Amino acid sequence: MADLLSIGSSGINVYQRALATVSNNIANLNTEGYSRQTTEIRQNQPTEAGNGYIGTGAYFDRVSRQYDGFLESSLQQATADLGSQNSSVEYASRLLDILGDEDIGLTSALTKFFASAKNLSTDPASTALRGAMLRDADALGTRFNALASQLKDLGDQSLSAMEADVRAANALATQLAEINRQMLRQSSESAQAPELLDRRDQLLRDLSEYVQIKTSFDSRGSVTVSVTNSPTKGVILSGTKFSALSVNPMERDPSQLEYKLQGELTNETLTGLQSGSISGYAGFYGRTLTGVTGALNQLARVFVDEVNQVQTTGLDSQGNLGTNFFEIVPAFDVNQGASSGDFQVAVDVLDIDNYQPESIIVAFDGSQNRWYGTTDSGQTTFASESGVLDFGEIVVQVSGSSSVGDRFVITPDVGAARGLTLALDRADQIATSSLFRVTPGSGNNGIQNPDVSYLAPAMTSQTQIKLEDLTTPRPVVIQPSMSMPVTEVPAGQSEITLAFNPDSGADLSLQILTTDGRHLVGTRGGEFKNDLWLNSLPQFETHATYDTTYLNQTGLDGYKKLDIIYGNRAEAVAVSSLLPINGLFFEAPFGTDFQGGGLDITLEPATLKDRLGLNNSAFADSLIGEVSSVDNIIYLGTGSSAEPIAHLETIYDGQSQTLRIRFLEENTISDELAARVASLVTFNNGEDLSDSNKTLKKRITVELFDQSFNVNLTQGIDFVTSDLVDAGQITSSDQRYIAKLLSGDIEYLSGTGRVLIDDGDLVLNGVSLGDLTIGESGVLSATDVKTWLDQANTGISVSAQNTIEVVSDQLQLESSSGLKINGHEITSLVLGSNLTFDSQDDLINSINASSSETGVFARRRENGDLILQNLDLGGENIAIDSALVSSGTNALGITSRSYVGNIVLELEAGDPQAIQFSLGPDGTPADLNRLGLDTQIQIRGDIDENLLVFAEGSGQAQLSATHTTSDQPIVEGLRSRQFQFNFVSANRIQITDLTTQTVVGERTYQGELQLEYQGIQISLDQPGSVGDVFTVDGNNLGPNGAFDGQGNNSNILKLVDLESKNVMDGGLTFSEGYLSFVGEVGNLATQSEIARDALEIVQTQAIEARDRVSGVNLDKEAADLIRFQQAYQASAQVMQVASKLFDAVLQVR
Repeated sequence: MADLLSIGSSGINVYQRALATVSNNIANLNTEGYSRQTTEIRQNQPTEAGNGYIGTGAYFDRVSRQYDGFLESSLQQATADLGSQNSSVEYASRLLDILGDEDIGLTSALTKFFASAKNLSTDPASTALRGAMLRDADALGTRFNALASQLKDLGDQSLSAMEADVRAANALATQLAEINRQMLRQSSESAQAPELLDRRDQLLRDLSEYVQIKTSFDSRGSVTVSVTNSPTKGVILSGTKFSALSVNPMERDPSQLEYKLQGELTNETLTGLQSGSISGYAGFYGRTLTGVTGALNQLARVFVDEVNQVQTTGLDSQGNLGTNFFEIVPAFDVNQGASSGDFQVAVDVLDIDNYQPESIIVAFDGSQNRWYGTTDSGQTTFASESGVLDFGEIVVQVSGSSSVGDRFVITPDVGAARGLTLALDRADQIATSSLFRVTPGSGNNGIQNPDVSYLAPAMTSQTQIKLEDLTTPRPVVIQPSMSMPVTEVPAGQSEITLAFNPDSGADLSLQILTTDGRHLVGTRGGEFKNDLWLNSLPQFETHATYDTTYLNQTGLDGYKKLDIIYGNRAEAVAVSSLLPINGLFFEAPFGTDFQGGGLDITLEPATLKDRLGLNNSAFADSLIGEVSSVDNIIYLGTGSSAEPIAHLETIYDGQSQTLRIRFLEENTISDELAARVASLVTFNNGEDLSDSNKTLKKRITVELFDQSFNVNLTQGIDFVTSDLVDAGQITSSDQRYIAKLLSGDIEYLSGTGRVLIDDGDLVLNGVSLGDLTIGESGVLSATDVKTWLDQANTGISVSAQNTIEVVSDQLQLESSSGLKINGHEITSLVLGSNLTFDSQDDLINSINASSSETGVFARRRENGDLILQNLDLGGENIAIDSALVSSGTNALGITSRSYVGNIVLELEAGDPQAIQFSLGPDGTPADLNRLGLDTQIQIRGDIDENLLVFAEGSGQAQLSATHTTSDQPIVEGLRSRQFQFNFVSANRIQITDLTTQTVVGERTYQGELQLEYQGIQISLDQPGSVGDVFTVDGNNLGPNGAFDGQGNNSNILKLVDLESKNVMDGGLTFSEGYLSFVGEVGNLATQSEIARDALEIVQTQAIEARDRVSGVNLDKEAADLIRFQQAYQASAQVMQVASKLFDAVLQVR
């Protein structure tokens, strides 16, 4: 009986629990996140009875939660995908509404602008039509600005929505961390309360709406959440720790987003998020909106460039060259962050053309109580007392109160649409007229109505070296190239100088031609330089022909009257001479007469540039008389009574210069007169010493002696040139100029009787030089060159010198190779050996001991190096060799050979006269190279066309360049000329610059209707006939060169044509380009809506799949309720039966 009661009791117990569970499911039918629960019932341990077992009833094990991890994960993924599309659909639709709105979009504004241009083309002189176009242009710029602002506002709104979702996601992560903390109380997930697990899963579903997540669970049910596909990267939650997600525009580039996790778990930067609403907002901002903004900016840039291109190639109503119609002014975003100060920031661009956009971080320095800013490029600037930070192209003004720790970031917005503004101030500045006018000849048989326009020609990209690469301090090595230009001189220069230095033995020369084949600089003849060569190269104009009319010609005879130097030139510089001796007094014995004696004035230290002389102006003394110096003769007296009293000579020994004055024996020379003569001594170094930047310190020693040297008086004078200038001790005679040309080492050339430079190959200051031939010595010397140049009688002073400099560390005193100079062995004075030397001093003394035999002396420089020179300081060769026949080395440690010196040319005059070597018709740079001179090619004037530079010959050379860009625009240079096109034959056109009477081109003609010269484009109404001519001028031939107004709608018609011109990528017009990206946004919005609808179905299916497992089904719960109720009643009936049976048993007793 007891067993039966126990079984019935257990049944009542378990089914009571089961009924409670079902009732709980029904009660939570609409509870969000609730997972259906079931009662787990297990049978009790049976008891043995006979040969079998008898059951003992059932017991309640636990309430289990119905959950499927795969279905839950699928629902989270579907939720994230749908959240992403919802964000995209919302903002793509709003973007489409903005772009397509007639009052905001560009289509109507573009149409109105071009319609105004078309109206103006009908009457360019109309003030009303000009004003209407200017207003419509301004309205178009405003429309661009407004549209850009709308896009920026939409981007800010999407960022705000994204930031709100980021905050919500971080809050959910915080709640999940709390759930994980509560789960620590149990040892297993099965022991966790179902309600806690439901809250966990609901929070994960909510989080997946904002960001796609990857989850993993430990044995307690605690969840780890990652926002990437990796379980170890991008972990936002693990256990009770979490890191906050942030998505913000980058400080340096706000168009790009930066994803970060920061907190207890990690501090890392993410590449992005997979899906979820945050990803949707970020995708819209970083891809869709950035792409549309970029397309709008590109449209604005192309529009501005194209309109300005037309505007600046036309003339306004005053006949002035058109200026930019529109300009793009950068805007600036100022992010003050968490600054606590109350300050305002204003940014002003001073130089729009040269401004290079970069961010600036500005911070307040409390220690100095002022702001300072640092640019991206590292430039740091401190603010002035008024709060102004000057960065050159821009100025930042900070006003208001500031606090320690305040900072802000200035980010330039160089978006063209936002910064597009009208650049014109007045309607009369609209350039409606063409820059050029074409006038056909009155006797033309063919061409009657030509048309002209202008488009600036581009430089060729087919050159070996860009001109700018030749302007660096280090010359560029070039080799022969006639198939491609070495470089190109771009139009718009006022001066170009090429320094050309061929290697020894190289036969290389530069050839400079116009793109129309006019040969300006170089040599005649050769394999190239003909029509066939020109037509084979794309750098030349089509149908160009070769011509040498202006080859190496300059000035009035030159091409377009350009000044061309082809050779080597030294300009004259103004020279100031100082009077270093003032108030000199000699205390000679009474009655001493210095006739026949002299006055030595020595300057130390002295260089080759330094010189002492005598002032040619008279010096009057009431007692002594008037002292003057003319042509190295000193006179006393004036007019016919003047008598010579002395002559002078100059001595230079490499270290000091002495001006030696020898008094004649015919006159009495007192010490007072000698002092007056000394007062005429001048000092100069070939430069303008009145310049305070050229201060020198020198010493002069004055020695006065009589004829027998019984009386010898010496005085020393130290002077500083700037002090002499301040004291007025500067010559007051006429201004003097000196041109000085110093050559490098003359090339070593041998062969008696060998002609090195042919007659006429070199010209010096207009005088043709004869043959330069090696004399009987067999080796060319600087003295030979001096003699050759002196024979030309150019009036230029030529000196020859030969200086060998030997670095002290290079000496090989103990090499046992000895030294031989000019064939004479040098014997050591200390060692008595002809192979080794005791020291550098021993070497110097030993060389000087043999100077009478070698003609060479040695000295030590201040830095310790060794100098060898001819005794007469002249330019004879110095032969250096070893004392040993078979040895190639010597005690000097230099190459054993004959050393050739160099030459110095000097021209002094009362006006600036240059020294110039010019190459004759057959001269080459190699001729100058033999003289130790580089070849200079200088072209000065209005270089209004591109020039091509080729290299012809063999070997290699070094090339460098300097150039000066003209202040005058290229087109203005062209407009200052008149060009006549003359059809000289049935197949030939001659183009002449009438302004300079220069034939600038001669081309073959094959009936073309389109002709072009330097960007001037002529459209012919019919092919030209022989004798036809037309003239192109700069539309400026009215009275006094004024604009005459003819053809004054030509330029505005080109602006009208822009409306239908395919200027955008893909061959689209402006309107088509705009509608193109509007259509792309429309497609994106449509695709996003389709994707959203599809994902809504996927999410619904995922919810249904989950609910089939975890959801509460009333039908099922009702059935379970009946089933468990019946089981409960049956168990109660079992207990009643057991009770009755128990009562019956009791009654039996």
